[in-house]
Amino acid sequence: MLEPYEGKLSRTVLRRGRASNRSFLFDKLKEGKIKVFTTDNKQIALIKKDNEVYAISNECPHEGCPLKSGTLDDFTLKCGCHNWGFDIRTGENVDTGEYIDMDDPKVETFETKVENGIISVLL
Repeated sequence: MLEPYEGKLSRTVLRRGRASNRSFLFDKLKEGKIKVFTTDNKQIALIKKDNEVYAISNECPHEGCPLKSGTLDDFTLKCGCHNWGFDIRTGENVDTGEYIDMDDPKVETFETKVENGIISVLL
């Protein structure tokens, strides 16, 4: 699991009106790899792709499977349980050829910022 960075460069972000701090070292996140952290009983997957950082809910809306156990194909994160795909930039469902039994499935995404080598996730 990716460890939070607690140094002077950490940013304070707001979540529903209260301060929450979630910052991580950019260099510790490997290109194309998925790292997960937990906040407020929610798991968030961080993904570095083409030197950009994306944050997406780690839970597939289909059956709640962890998306971290899936595979990243370009900007599509495919769930390891049933191969549903989600664009890591938008959270939108991507057609992977699998049958989708719900209307417009989507995963929550979160804004990220990288400053001075520190990744901040705005929750």
